[in-house]
Amino acid sequence: MPVGLHSGGKMLELQKRLEAEKMVNANDFYGVCDSDILNAAVAARGADGIVIIPPRAVDGERDWWSLDRAILLPSNTTVVLQNCRLKLSDAARDNFFRTANAGLGIGDPQPVENIHIRGEGNAVLEGADHPRATGDSGKILTNPCPYGVEDLLRLADWIPEERRAADKLQFWDRHIHTFGTDAGKEGESQYGDWRNIGVLFANCTGFSLSGFSVVCAHGWGISLEACAGGRVERIRFDACMSKVIDGLRQNIENQDGVNLRNGCHDIVVSDITGKTGDDVVALTAIADSTYMPGGSLCTTHVMHNDWSRREADIHDVIVRNILATSELCHILRMLPCECHIYNVSVDGIIDTADEPQHHGALVLGEGDGSYGRNLPDGLHHVTVSNVVSNGIGCINIYGYLTDSVISNVINKNPGKPVLKVRRENGTRNVMTSNLVTTE
Repeated sequence: MPVGLHSGGKMLELQKRLEAEKMVNANDFYGVCDSDILNAAVAARGADGIVIIPPRAVDGERDWWSLDRAILLPSNTTVVLQNCRLKLSDAARDNFFRTANAGLGIGDPQPVENIHIRGEGNAVLEGADHPRATGDSGKILTNPCPYGVEDLLRLADWIPEERRAADKLQFWDRHIHTFGTDAGKEGESQYGDWRNIGVLFANCTGFSLSGFSVVCAHGWGISLEACAGGRVERIRFDACMSKVIDGLRQNIENQDGVNLRNGCHDIVVSDITGKTGDDVVALTAIADSTYMPGGSLCTTHVMHNDWSRREADIHDVIVRNILATSELCHILRMLPCECHIYNVSVDGIIDTADEPQHHGALVLGEGDGSYGRNLPDGLHHVTVSNVVSNGIGCINIYGYLTDSVISNVINKNPGKPVLKVRRENGTRNVMTSNLVTTE
């Protein structure tokens, strides 16, 4: 038989296999709303699991996708964002994407695997024009929620009369409240929660997020809980902890970039650019003692926190090539409370701020307070190298750091030290070298 010819049976078998592996295109589906269409496309994916989301062309009204609720991703799914824009609608109080194992009322999210979101060209995830809620679970929804000093003094009725002057305002006068059109609405939570996170993965192994932008997120851009064996790379953030809504600059809290939570390990975070309102990259392992089931509101955790059934620590993480800045906080935060963060390599942080404004390049631990207790061995076996900082501070150690190395750091703020250890015996067996302050 000549090369390339097959028997009828083999040809039919090949044809069936190719059809089963065919990528699906979101524009081939229909639904009442765009969320229906995109979730239907995911459900119809073939054996290769690939779902293509190009610019919207369903009825020709617009080329961007409007999301009323999250796109849910089960195991063995790859979403390819091809030069498209996905925007949360004003009706949405949900994520852009969430692993399908987690959500409201799901008390114990089961493991999922092999889930990927890959941007090609100019792929953008954008927040709503009028978000129903923003911020994390410690922030109170308010509408209006002024950001500027003059507007705070004029409109913020929660500020006591004795502090209604620009020179008397305190930090939390602005930052305990956050914008949301659900403010004051009966039956709606009056606090932020995990639904404000842009991309939320829980209990997932073998994952990747790459090649897209997150613009004006309602809270954290990306959050991973109990995830392992994955990569987050080539992500651009565009946020500044505020947004002009209906002619007033409103406060929008907790616009972190990438957040790794309890149980994350064997993960690479690399090539992160742009600007965030809060921390650009954060490793936050907070082992709360008060039990909350998965899917609870008034928390940024979508998973349960029964530490007898899941890991609390964060470990074996690489963070590299971060060229970004923060409006308020840090380029990188590592926060272990009542648990541990260890085996972390940080290589290459360039703070792109024009002048000192945010808190600093790195913060390691916190003062013992609302987050919990820093353990004496809570943060260990960490290497930090090749950092250029232009923050109010540079590297601050608030907790405990042991068995670690900090080297090749340039501090561009001569008014502050390169490295400040905030507590007695805050470091043990920590080697430092090539720490430089410039004018």
